[in-house]
Amino acid sequence: MMIVSLASSSVYGNAYLIGWGSTYLLVDCGVSLRRLEQSLASLGVAPQSLAGIVLTHEHGDHIRALQLKTPFSTKYNLPVYAPRELWAASLRGLTGIQGHVLTADSTQQIGCLQVSAYGKSHDAIRPLMFRVTAPDGVCAAVVTDLGEVTQEVYRGAQNADYLIFESNHDRQMELDSGRPYMLIRRVLGRFGHLSNDEAGSALAELVGERTRGIMLAHLSLDCNRPELAVRTVTPYLRRAGFSGLLTVAPAGVPKRLTGVVNGDEGCARMPTYGP
Repeated sequence: MMIVSLASSSVYGNAYLIGWGSTYLLVDCGVSLRRLEQSLASLGVAPQSLAGIVLTHEHGDHIRALQLKTPFSTKYNLPVYAPRELWAASLRGLTGIQGHVLTADSTQQIGCLQVSAYGKSHDAIRPLMFRVTAPDGVCAAVVTDLGEVTQEVYRGAQNADYLIFESNHDRQMELDSGRPYMLIRRVLGRFGHLSNDEAGSALAELVGERTRGIMLAHLSLDCNRPELAVRTVTPYLRRAGFSGLLTVAPAGVPKRLTGVVNGDEGCARMPTYGP
């Protein structure tokens, strides 16, 4: 399975590519059309070869490439899968889109990939996370933009082979940021974003025997740092006995989760711990 973060940031947008064999799928497309095309080209993936786009929620940093006069999906004749409420609220004015409805606790076959949707806690309309499973059984869970880890998220992400998981901010940096109080309260609330410590605590419960790699995602440019996120999450994973790859999604450039070279900045191989 190929798993690549194309962008992962409120500022630069969010888009993740998952592929198996000849099937490639985008989870979110919150970047500009040009940057999305360039990122795919750098990976040797033709936009028109994508099997589809699945959307987590309606915020601009997740659907930017659809908010155009000629949306990305229209230009390349791609199907888009999203909650019914998202279509009604944010995409109803778009033309030329092959629209399909996704609901929480549903599974959709897209090419050779099986996409299972689960609800999550965020200040959006029916936000979703996804577990994507390949024909050989390898699966990846994409879990970003959530303020708390609910039982639905645990069901969707537990013991996945690979996890793209939000580690948005350092709580103290957020409190000391000088941002407007309402924004800080939103970020720290149960419908906001996970802190590094909250991500670490959740990941310790989510990793299992089959989990091979974790990519920390959607890091705040103002209230987090890649090395800080890794340093904070690492002890939680050590205590859970995780010995796979821990890495960080850069804000605005592509990076693989599968096939990442050990030793990259913000990347660490977890030590194996015995009984």
